[in-house]
Amino acid sequence: MTMSELVQRLQKDYGLEAALVVTTDGLLVEAASAPGTELDSEAIAAHAVSGLLMLETLGQELGSSPRQAIVEFDRHLLLIAPVDQDTALVLVARGSANLGRLRLALRRIGPQLEQLARSEAL
Repeated sequence: MTMSELVQRLQKDYGLEAALVVTTDGLLVEAASAPGTELDSEAIAAHAVSGLLMLETLGQELGSSPRQAIVEFDRHLLLIAPVDQDTALVLVARGSANLGRLRLALRRIGPQLEQLARSEAL
């Protein structure tokens, strides 16, 4: 399975508005969006990674590293998780989405995504 197929499956199986794989530079690697979604994936990628970098800096102060960040907006949930040193996964869901189910999706897909990121970087 390719990274593109994995991201598309993740978006469809969990009913996400968008599933994105981004570089730590904020560049979009892969994206899958629900039909009719008018989200700007490139802008979300850039801004989400800015937040992740801030969390990594905060983690250094705490002597720890972030595993995931969850941000709740009035109409959306955003889950950001590092995949490896160079990439992160960003999940965008409706505000009514089940947060536990999103975390489960990350737990299930994370190792496979990390392996794909490693193999595609070679």
